[in-house]
Amino acid sequence: MGGLSDTIDVLYVDSEADATETVTSALEGEDDRLAVETAPSIAEGVARLSTGPIDCVVSEYDLPDGNGLELLTKVREEFPELPFVLFTGDGDEAIASEAISAGVTEYVRKDEGTNQYVTLANRIGETVTASTARRFERVTSHDPLAILERIDDAFLALDDDWRVVYVNERAKAVFGRSDEELLGNSLWETFSEATETPFYDHYREAKAANEPRTIEEYFEPWGRWYREHIYPSENGLTVLFHDITEQKRRERRYSAVFENTYQFTGLLEPDGTLAEANETALEFGGLERDDVVGKKMWETAWFQHSEETRERARDAVERAANGEFVRHKLPVKGADREAIVDFSVRPLTDERGTVTLLIPEGRDITELTEREQALQRQRDRLDEFAGVVSHDLRNPLNVATGRLELAREECVSEHLDEIETALDRIDRITEDVLWLAREGRDIGSRDAVRLRDAVDAAWELVADGTDRAELRYDDDLASATVEADDDRFQQLLENLLRNAIDHGGEDVTVTVGTTDRGFYLEDDGPGIPESRREDVFAGGYSTSDDGTGFGLRIVERIADAHGWDVRLGDDSDGARFDILCDVDSLHSVRN
Repeated sequence: MGGLSDTIDVLYVDSEADATETVTSALEGEDDRLAVETAPSIAEGVARLSTGPIDCVVSEYDLPDGNGLELLTKVREEFPELPFVLFTGDGDEAIASEAISAGVTEYVRKDEGTNQYVTLANRIGETVTASTARRFERVTSHDPLAILERIDDAFLALDDDWRVVYVNERAKAVFGRSDEELLGNSLWETFSEATETPFYDHYREAKAANEPRTIEEYFEPWGRWYREHIYPSENGLTVLFHDITEQKRRERRYSAVFENTYQFTGLLEPDGTLAEANETALEFGGLERDDVVGKKMWETAWFQHSEETRERARDAVERAANGEFVRHKLPVKGADREAIVDFSVRPLTDERGTVTLLIPEGRDITELTEREQALQRQRDRLDEFAGVVSHDLRNPLNVATGRLELAREECVSEHLDEIETALDRIDRITEDVLWLAREGRDIGSRDAVRLRDAVDAAWELVADGTDRAELRYDDDLASATVEADDDRFQQLLENLLRNAIDHGGEDVTVTVGTTDRGFYLEDDGPGIPESRREDVFAGGYSTSDDGTGFGLRIVERIADAHGWDVRLGDDSDGARFDILCDVDSLHSVRN
């Protein structure tokens, strides 16, 4: 524990607040060496002992969670030689006897006068002095050389002519040399390569100035880092040194992570005081480290965008200090611009679960936010456009269709069939545009859809009235399934099959089969001209007078929504479309 300075740190355990205040004031007034801390119970007293040095424990007998002797037992488990004084007014001779038997250092009875505090202060001083003396005696009774052999650091002693006069076992292991190779020989002759390193200069400068120094240097001949404590004397130098290579490697890795990042990051004390900030954050704010280190994070220039920004940053720190990972989207101020930041505070805890450090991080998402806002504006315009199409185009379309029916009743003309075809095409274009504008963004739940059943259903709908068109299967699809939104998948197949009939003619043959990466639909029609292959998925593209120009665009949109890819096949006389599904999306099981 303590006892190595002029101050005597005392822990006084008592649940009575008034008594605690009186004892504290009296002891510190009686002896200015005494610094008294207090605890109201056994549990809190033991907890305090684990956090830092205490030279003496003073305890009342009656405590809310036991008694002073129970506290003594717990203290002795961890600190068997810590002075312990039982100070009580409730005891009798039996308690005094029990206390002495239990091993209290001193037993002091309370009385009505002030002499009790004089007695208590004297007893505390005497017990601490005696305890310190016993520890000092044990330490000094050891052979100094034996102590040097047990320490983890390497130890080296040099005389005034730089000859090695002593090395401990650890030093010999570091040097890789024996006593015979080291003792009595000049350090600089034994390790001539060291004369060209900073160590040579540090040793000589410390000796010349007759002042101790601590250095951390890289010893290039061995490829290692060392921390050395150099102590000059009239007869030479003594040096304690330790290999810190792994520590330096960890520091470099930390620096690489901390500094070589486009994210804003730093280190916070649990109370929100900024301990460090990386260069990315400092450059963004046009700040120096001295401008921010030591300040509460929410008081720094970055968070002065608004009062709301400051309060949300403070809230994040306070919640993280209680062990919570907190994440906000915050506007922050930079040197020449403001940014929207994905801001988070992550707590780090020790082995007991106590938060010891906070890591704030920020990722500039200004461009992403602006893109999302632009996309939302685009979606709003699409919704507005869809409303116009749905209302303003459908009304005159319905009027034209009604007038066409009336015209057929009054006369027969070949022009009426052409008008009906045109109106049907307008209706299909309207349906496709509405779907792309309103429904083509998302898909619903996915289920295992049998590929052949889905193709058969789509073909029956699309090929109705087309007697000469033929559907074939390249392999057995009876067990092939696709994880898909059933309705959207059906729409994808209908558009592909309709595209084949529209462009391949009424006697077209369509073949469906599976591949290692998905499935395909191929027709034997005229195919797609090389010059137009890049345009097939563009909205409004069609080589057929009856096509809407949106069918393949819808196919691509549905595939994208599923996470699939649709590609135009290369090795085909007609038109082939490959649907590339995820590995888990298509399962072809042979019975």
